[in-house]
Amino acid sequence: MNTSFFVNNRNNFAQQMEDNSTAVFFSGKAPRQSADQEYEFSVDRNFFYLTGINKENMILLINKIAGKVTEELFIPPVNEMFEKWFGILLRKEEAVEISGIKTIQNSNEFNVLFAKRLCSADRPDNVYILSHIIDISESYDEYRKLASIIRKQFPTVKLLNYLDIVTSLRGSKSEEEIKEIKTAISYTKDALEFVMKNLKPGKFEYQVKADFEYQLMLRGSSPSFKTIGASGKNAVILHYIDLLNKIEDGNLILLDLGALSNNYASDITRTYPANGKFTQRQKDIYNIVLEAQDVAFDKMHVGAFEAEVNDAVKAHFARGLKTLKLIKDDSDVEKYYYHGIGHPLGLDVHDLRRRDKIMQANNVYTVEPGLYIKEEGIGIRIEDDIWVTKDGNINLSKDIIKTINDIENFMK
Repeated sequence: MNTSFFVNNRNNFAQQMEDNSTAVFFSGKAPRQSADQEYEFSVDRNFFYLTGINKENMILLINKIAGKVTEELFIPPVNEMFEKWFGILLRKEEAVEISGIKTIQNSNEFNVLFAKRLCSADRPDNVYILSHIIDISESYDEYRKLASIIRKQFPTVKLLNYLDIVTSLRGSKSEEEIKEIKTAISYTKDALEFVMKNLKPGKFEYQVKADFEYQLMLRGSSPSFKTIGASGKNAVILHYIDLLNKIEDGNLILLDLGALSNNYASDITRTYPANGKFTQRQKDIYNIVLEAQDVAFDKMHVGAFEAEVNDAVKAHFARGLKTLKLIKDDSDVEKYYYHGIGHPLGLDVHDLRRRDKIMQANNVYTVEPGLYIKEEGIGIRIEDDIWVTKDGNINLSKDIIKTINDIENFMK
């Protein structure tokens, strides 16, 4: 992605800051370490959104003092012994080139330098940090540690939460971000087609997962979340990740999965017949779910409430379930459809969500209706990634086949 993208993101953030404030962003750390290795690191998505840097133990400061905005990036110093064991560290020149931030400092000195700043004559009145939930329940991460220090040592400095700012900024996707999401979707499409060609009764669910993830690896990608591959009765479990069962002849397999491109995620669900042919009962249920997507698409627009879209889908399912003779009363829909219609998508699979849950221009949403009929051992979900624009909705994953005829013909 272009450096100008990250520069522009920081400028937009600074515009929404109160004057005489500093905002702190941590890139994060590996979650824990075993005796001989560190666990996989995943960068804080807000830090990445503002810098383009995918490295741990870094800190970004955006300062707005007397109307003047400055930026500082704190990175670990070069350690030759570390590099012999674990890999090359980011140099200052590289950090400047990627992020466009000119002032680069030693992250080991952050605590002392930041404390001095809070004691100085031109100290900020406010410090922005990130908090998702109430303080009493939040994990003791770097933000909460910093908040604790500020409260104890600098009680006149006010703590502000920048969650609403980054939610607003990240929600409206640029063309550059859409390109990354579409790339992630293309990886998913290619890998799913490989899965379909190699799917057959007798395979284990974990082998299907391996087929999918191997294809991602060949493309330099990785899963955007833990792959769900639920066959038969397991498909009524929304987040089934054990993947231990053998796939039986006549089973459907529900695959909820995604890929990453430059930290941007896809999130796709498709449901396939293991033997390449749907039974009539499976077809009847499948088509009701497929029609529910169209119902949702028609209700989605800038200014729509998520709940309104979900209510329309529930009403459709009520009619369909009555046709299938599974319910008599509309209130019984939740026995077979027990989740929402979708969620925002972007740098996180479940991207930051507005508190009012109103769709804004250039949001990307998943649309994932499903029916889960436990007594018949059938679970069907179909999910696409939709870009909501002022000119209408664009299905970014429309090229991943999903009609019964297309699936059966492809799997011949």
